Amino acid sequence: MDRPERQRGDFCLRLILSRVSFAYPEQPVLMNNISASIETGDRVALIGANGSGKSTLLALLLGQLQPMQGHIQNPWHPRAAVLNPAGKQASWGQAAWQEIAASLVQAPRFLVLDEPTRHLDERHRQQLATWLNRMKDTTMVVVSHDLEFLDAIATHTWHLDSGQMTVAAVRPGEHLRHLEAERESYQRRYQQQQAMIERLTRDIQDTKEQARRTEQHTIDSGQRRYAKKVAKKARAREKRLDHWESSGEKLEAPRDPHILRHTWEHVASASGTLIRLEDSTIAYESSLFEHLFLEVRAGDRIGIVGDNGAGKSSLMEALLGRFPGRVVGHVRMPAVPYAYIQQVFEGDSHETAWEYFQRLSSLATGLGRAWLQSYGFAPGHLERPLTVLSQGEQVKLQIAAWSASGVPLMALDEPEHHLDWPSLNAVSRGLAHYPGTLLVISHQRRFLD
Repeated sequence: MDRPERQRGDFCLRLILSRVSFAYPEQPVLMNNISASIETGDRVALIGANGSGKSTLLALLLGQLQPMQGHIQNPWHPRAAVLNPAGKQASWGQAAWQEIAASLVQAPRFLVLDEPTRHLDERHRQQLATWLNRMKDTTMVVVSHDLEFLDAIATHTWHLDSGQMTVAAVRPGEHLRHLEAERESYQRRYQQQQAMIERLTRDIQDTKEQARRTEQHTIDSGQRRYAKKVAKKARAREKRLDHWESSGEKLEAPRDPHILRHTWEHVASASGTLIRLEDSTIAYESSLFEHLFLEVRAGDRIGIVGDNGAGKSSLMEALLGRFPGRVVGHVRMPAVPYAYIQQVFEGDSHETAWEYFQRLSSLATGLGRAWLQSYGFAPGHLERPLTVLSQGEQVKLQIAAWSASGVPLMALDEPEHHLDWPSLNAVSRGLAHYPGTLLVISHQRRFLD
């Protein structure tokens, strides 16, 4: 891919990572011997699964952490601009947008963006992409789970996976499509291999059985000698097959840790109307909504959409009976237990991931561990304290635990924040079969669909 155009005479600087390794105590290696470089004007999409080390790599680039091995040469440090919008006002999206605008007006030469679209609606995401594309002389490293946004701005991709980093001079969408094509090709080759093994095994067994029957049921010496030769050939073929299977040429079965393998029998049943607002007003000092007539019935799957500041979270809180302002009118609050998964994780900092899950889950231990594995939690993750989990891992843990609790109503406020694409797809596939009632706020139309 061509690099962004630069004005003639611009001095070209280069950021270099040389054989960098890093790990936290008592945790798997996040980065092992990674090397990469970018030049003035490059816009790098840093992608990877939750917990793969993206935020750690940003800290290394900014000099906030030092590599255990190797070195990093950043000619823009310490003049880098860091953008990690985390507004905490009534509308997180509005606050985040103000922070973004204030940062970009300075036109920094090196810009690190950590989930810049986290709280932005579609209109503001598109506007941010337009702004960034106009900053031709600014070098950027961008972490985001918004693939559409990354494809709109990135010129290069760094992909962290299992301690290694793949560097590609293409947009992340193209890089991921290439990986998916490779996975599909591997899957086809594996299926062809298994079909071949099954066919050969069946042929060998049939041949051995035919030789055995011939030898047992005939007294003709010629036929008996022939049967022994056939049996010997079958054993030789079996030995060659065993040797091939142990030679290292055999393809291993592809594994997808995000394939959901669980069922939903544990979810409590509900029927009829769960929530109702009749001619209701929702207000703080002034009204947010007036004359609302809304009903949520058991089994409904409702998406709540709108621009930043439109009142989506306030509406959800009102429906759940959690609104801190005034709700006036005829209101019927949820008559069943429910889960409310917010944009900020709330858990006991002294708990491990497994202790948190067990506290909420109604599943047996074995099924509970399989349930967590379907969300991408390896056994080693389960004993980690909540405080060391990445934000994406915390979001996944909340959804996994509450969906395992058996509540018949789940309300999710922008669950896509911090989730990598495999995790978001896993959550989507799971909730698609959830038999209860769903209320979902999201800016991700694909997720809602």
